[in-house]
Amino acid sequence: MRNTLLAVMAAGLVACIGSIDEPGGANPPTDSPTDPPVDGVGGGGTGPAAAEARQLFETNVFPVLSTKCNGCHSSAGPVGNVTGFVGRNTTDAYVTAVGYQALVGDWTPTGAPVLLKILPGTHNGTSYDQAQKDSIGAWLTKELESRAGDPGGGTAPGAESPAAATLRLTQEWSGCMTLANFQAAKMKDWGNMRANNSACKTCHINGEYGQIAADVDQPFFMTISTNKYYMAQYFSVDMSGGTASGKIIVNTRSFIGVGTGVVPHVEHPRFKLDGSTGMTALQKFYDATMAAKTAGTCGPSTLTN
Repeated sequence: MRNTLLAVMAAGLVACIGSIDEPGGANPPTDSPTDPPVDGVGGGGTGPAAAEARQLFETNVFPVLSTKCNGCHSSAGPVGNVTGFVGRNTTDAYVTAVGYQALVGDWTPTGAPVLLKILPGTHNGTSYDQAQKDSIGAWLTKELESRAGDPGGGTAPGAESPAAATLRLTQEWSGCMTLANFQAAKMKDWGNMRANNSACKTCHINGEYGQIAADVDQPFFMTISTNKYYMAQYFSVDMSGGTASGKIIVNTRSFIGVGTGVVPHVEHPRFKLDGSTGMTALQKFYDATMAAKTAGTCGPSTLTN
């Protein structure tokens, strides 16, 4: 299964869960490119740090992605249905990019596929020079700052950085997950969740398109408990109260965006998250995992990346 996941990721961040509209389809986002992200875009804030993060992306990162990735990943028509995370223009570029969990991962420079797909070697003959790597890393760092409960951004001297807190919380959470709780919560119901007339497992049974939703317990559990990219689809880090009070939460934002066709997921089949069998299972699994964390009965991190 590990080889299958690596093969899927090597083929590109394909986007059954993230396919987007071609020209002439749904309207582009209405927020101005000079404004801070609208509430709900990528989970960002609305203060100065959020505005700076968006400016860093549009000024320094979007030109890199347009040059390096547009050939296969253009939102106007991604080749072979590969994830179309490169917006058609600066106006929609930011909303398109941050709407892909498979691109931003956990928002850290060491946990975002936008960097890790390229490093340490090349991806489909593509590489970044050091200045381009630094630009992407600086953008991700600022994104984390905007999510860390400090609208002005920045980290106090001696305090844990948002990136370090994200890594720590994710590692701890992985060690708190158990197969028994996963099975008891019936997480495999995600495989049979319906999006229009299709079961989620039709597109995602083996981790295709940066998302896994299988109707068997293994390797579903193994994937989200050992691979932080797949875990991020179900659980995210909330630092809205500050880095020191950061915690893991259910990633409803990602599922709602995909299920309701929020840009850039306008072509994904629709589904209702609230009250669904998948959400019921996910909440039960979250509660059981949090109970283990609270009780201090977790094991060591199980992450392999």
